[in-house]
Amino acid sequence: MGLVPESARAVCSRLDSFSCEPNLLADLILGPGERQQWMSMHAVQKRRHEWLLGRCAAKDAVRRLLEKHLNLQLSPREIEIVPDSYGCPRVQYAGIEPGAQPALSIAHSQGVAVALAALVPGLMVGIDLESLSRRRENYEAIAFHPDERSLLDALPWDLREEWALRMWCAKEAAGKALGRGLSAGLLAFHIVRLNTAGGSIELQLRGSALEQFPWFQDRMLTINTARESNFVFSAIIYQQGAVRMRPSRQEILDYLLHKMSELTADWDYPDPVSPESRLFGELGFESLDAVVLCTAIQEHYQTPMPFAELLAEIGQQQRDLSIAELTDFVDTHLGPPAGADHATRRIQ
Repeated sequence: MGLVPESARAVCSRLDSFSCEPNLLADLILGPGERQQWMSMHAVQKRRHEWLLGRCAAKDAVRRLLEKHLNLQLSPREIEIVPDSYGCPRVQYAGIEPGAQPALSIAHSQGVAVALAALVPGLMVGIDLESLSRRRENYEAIAFHPDERSLLDALPWDLREEWALRMWCAKEAAGKALGRGLSAGLLAFHIVRLNTAGGSIELQLRGSALEQFPWFQDRMLTINTARESNFVFSAIIYQQGAVRMRPSRQEILDYLLHKMSELTADWDYPDPVSPESRLFGELGFESLDAVVLCTAIQEHYQTPMPFAELLAEIGQQQRDLSIAELTDFVDTHLGPPAGADHATRRIQ
């Protein structure tokens, strides 16, 4: 499906049919807890079969992942998949420490199931699929913000239906990766950019979703999408550690002082650069120099920050900006302090 980069320690699995009669297959692959869940399910037959197919895909992905990276060869029954309090599928296997269990996401639709398993600690993963052959009427008005519908309106007519479904799947995958599904509301997952050539979709959290996960302020989630025959797929692999392992304020200050020394090395400025040094009055910055500095900061931390608003405010108030104040600005917009507990859960 082309959803998972080859460099990722992750495996994606897809199943379109059972290898044998469902009840027999359940006996072969399900552990005791899963078997009890299967027997107690009172859903329609289609739902029960899709649940079982999803477990088959998930166990296949986890088995291949563990064999490839840990040289473990396990039977499906040795791997148990249980839901957490939010419905997220969690992998249980006695031979792996709890903190090192693979991250897992499962999706199924119209007799097809997919699963995405990843081994790196701290990864958030989400996967989803939908069938293009299933008729849907007027869902875009509820599922998408007017800004998002404008993205669809800009597409060629023959791509609109497919990309509307890709956008929906992207929201679903992001919700699963965060562990709460779309409980924050459909419009809290806001799509801002489509890459129709590469298949990726960029999404930001808003509203209730951002209240639940404030460290994603000004961060972009990239979801890969693909189409195979009449199905659309989406997947996201996000490294939580990249959010938690943020620099301290002192580390930010040290970086800015070093960067400022580089920028002013050839300038006629006799005194050492300090936290109290002011960009315009003392260091001789001009507006374009400030823009170059802000761009360098964003590239260094790989995080968009509202520097345009900051510079506009400084211009309107006709005031200066110290390196210490700039440090505080960057520290604020990088998210919560280092070491904060940002553990999240995933949802099936």
